[in-house]
Amino acid sequence: MASSLSKSVLEALAPARQDARGFLLLCSGGQDSMVLATVLVQAGIPVEIFHVNYGLRGTESEGDEAFVRQWADQHAVECHVRRVPEGFGKESDIQSRARSFRYTEARELLAARDLQSMLVAHHADDAAETFLFHAARGTGLDGLVALAPVSDQLIRPLWNVSKSQIDTYARKKQIAWREDSSNAGDKYTRNHLRHHALPAIREAMPQATEGLRTTLHHLRELQSFVDAAIKRESVLYLGKSKSVPGALVLYRDVLDHPHSSVIIWYILRSMGGFDYEAVRSLGNSQVGAKLEKGGWQLWAEREGLVLTPVPTEPIATLESLHSLHRVTGPLWDGSRWQAEVEWTGEERPYASLEDLGSLRAPVLCVERVPHLVWRPWQEGDYILPLGMKGRKKLSDVLTEGKVPAMYRKAICVLAEAATPGEVFWVPGMRLSRRVAVSEADSSFWRLTEHPSAR
Repeated sequence: MASSLSKSVLEALAPARQDARGFLLLCSGGQDSMVLATVLVQAGIPVEIFHVNYGLRGTESEGDEAFVRQWADQHAVECHVRRVPEGFGKESDIQSRARSFRYTEARELLAARDLQSMLVAHHADDAAETFLFHAARGTGLDGLVALAPVSDQLIRPLWNVSKSQIDTYARKKQIAWREDSSNAGDKYTRNHLRHHALPAIREAMPQATEGLRTTLHHLRELQSFVDAAIKRESVLYLGKSKSVPGALVLYRDVLDHPHSSVIIWYILRSMGGFDYEAVRSLGNSQVGAKLEKGGWQLWAEREGLVLTPVPTEPIATLESLHSLHRVTGPLWDGSRWQAEVEWTGEERPYASLEDLGSLRAPVLCVERVPHLVWRPWQEGDYILPLGMKGRKKLSDVLTEGKVPAMYRKAICVLAEAATPGEVFWVPGMRLSRRVAVSEADSSFWRLTEHPSAR
């Protein structure tokens, strides 16, 4: 007759077992994962084992790996082991990086082996511990219910089983396991909660574990309802930017919503996680103000708050030109931004001139210009605009052209020198009368635009 622990595991896996593919068990060699591995093998459930050797405990880590390999060999189970890169333990935030490495490698293996889901041996006490940890740090519903029974190709078959049940089962079945010495101390916050906070709560309230599990169940149902409701509201306040391809725009009227803080948090939670008060302040700021967090930028623009990833590399670099055979850079035409455009140039005799080109792909006479430099624009740059008298600051040209603040620094120009000074062409916006073609010229350069395929 199956034990209550075995029954709980099989019930948890029942929906997933309709898929004939096997599972990938993330196995540390500790008591929890070895109990789960034993139940799976005895039930005849197809499973492969995945173990990570972090190398953080010297011979202990090597012993864990050897133990898992031996167990897998004895039970004819496929075993996969990964080791972290050299120097992994020398950096900060080891626990977070270890989790990230473990799950990244496991997901890749899951796909490579055509397995359906990962299995982890988190149990009811882990769920209670995680709940307390996130509640004490300050979080929303997502954090409180972070340890779900099932989530995105990951199943926790022991979620309804307590640690004491696992320990009793392991000893009764004489299951071998490895002890992790790092779990014995209070170096990590979770260990302190496990060793002190949870026992104290159980002493005061023996039903605490079951009570917390019930609370988590209700919170998860509430989360599902709230997510659906917020999603319906959020689509009214988030759209695609009309001026920045690929960017999103958060409309300012979301700030007038009675639950604006919840909606903004929901929309931005995976894109920087910006502080609500900072977002509200940005919404009342002048065009060009920005926030930056978690690899994302939020810009105050005329259409709303525009959200884009932080650029990882400069769009244009300094380049001295002896001719105009090829230049590459961004293009703003007054309404649309293209991150990378290539222009190729061809010199032709004046007699073949058919038209004067355009601001996007101009016809230029550069014979009377001693030097040409292709570079990002700089404060102090100016241009002698074709069709106008006098000079105009480049900063004013960009403002009049309504270039989004997030892209102003990336604008490239054809200039006379590397230092601030005269500019001859601002792609898509202005051309200098200094390089305008006239009948007195013997030849000209025609630039042809080639949008990037990226």
